[in-house]
Amino acid sequence: MTLRIATFNVENLFDRPAAMNLEKWEDGQKYINDCATLNLLLNKDTYTAKDKEDILKGLEEYGLDRVWGKSEFLELKKIRGRLLRYPKNKPAEVVATGRKDWVGWVELTKKHIDDEAIRNTARVIAEVNPDIIVLVEVENRPTLIRFHDWVLKPIMTVMGLEPYPHLMLIDGNDARGIDVCIMSRLPIIRMVSHVDDRTAAGTPTFSRDCPEYYLDAGNGTVIVILPNHFASKGSDAKGNRRRVQAAAVKGIYENLKKSYPYIIIAGDFNDFPAGGSLGALLDETDLKDAMHLPAYKGEYRGTYQTATDDNKIDYLLLSPELQGKVRTVDVNRRGYYAPTKWKSFDNLTSKTKDRLNASDHHLVWADLEL
Repeated sequence: MTLRIATFNVENLFDRPAAMNLEKWEDGQKYINDCATLNLLLNKDTYTAKDKEDILKGLEEYGLDRVWGKSEFLELKKIRGRLLRYPKNKPAEVVATGRKDWVGWVELTKKHIDDEAIRNTARVIAEVNPDIIVLVEVENRPTLIRFHDWVLKPIMTVMGLEPYPHLMLIDGNDARGIDVCIMSRLPIIRMVSHVDDRTAAGTPTFSRDCPEYYLDAGNGTVIVILPNHFASKGSDAKGNRRRVQAAAVKGIYENLKKSYPYIIIAGDFNDFPAGGSLGALLDETDLKDAMHLPAYKGEYRGTYQTATDDNKIDYLLLSPELQGKVRTVDVNRRGYYAPTKWKSFDNLTSKTKDRLNASDHHLVWADLEL
């Protein structure tokens, strides 16, 4: 039985926060940070005079102090109660005394992804045709189903390929709609979430989740897949959170391998192997990344943008029992425009790439002979 497995950070399927869709991730980090800072203030039980001053200052910067406050990058959601008063010909005032007076929040403004870019995402997946694929940065399960049924399945049907009967996403800790999920032709027989795991400081361990999916490969064989998406360098420049997350996944893996020989940990770890934050997984376990096995013959080591070595951030980590069963490892890069390095889809040109790239990431895949 040949089984093709893959991982792909699709950078959302239909709608993506505008702050996360700029040319460089650091360009949008201020908006993401400002959104988080405002929500921390707004979630306080009681607003001091200084809190009210800071709230108003933060809202004013983005025009959110207006009656219908919304900007290109942030918007104010008001559900119930009253946060602001709008005196005639005067600046807005914070009238809520704390969280009990109103229900609402600030969120990142979302922008619809170009239809052809969505189709290019599906084309990448269809070209590889994996039996199991981990997807990163997917909005929610209904969105995953719509993408599969409305975009991916028609392409696969024309190509004579089998679609995916098993689509699963467990909502994680990131309110921006960038969760990890799985599409599989093998039945999912068990699921475990780690969304409530906590660090020693009491904060969520995982930026999204580290779910465990148990897949029935037949004849009593079970494959356990753990999708992951570690903290980004934008929010975790020194890698401290990624170190904690890598160590936590290591602990989960070491416990699982006592009972399950076939384990795959896949996704976007947001650091390259020598980056210093992934040592717990890459150096302190018997896991091996598929792209570092002899079966990978590719010219480039990176999996992000132009595929330089320090842009190796997407991983397929395999337990020892699977490493010896790997026959082929490759990366599909056709959904990203880099004309001097590889042939992209025909609709990707220097003029269209910013709108139509399937993703800034590339799809990593491996064939296993079970």
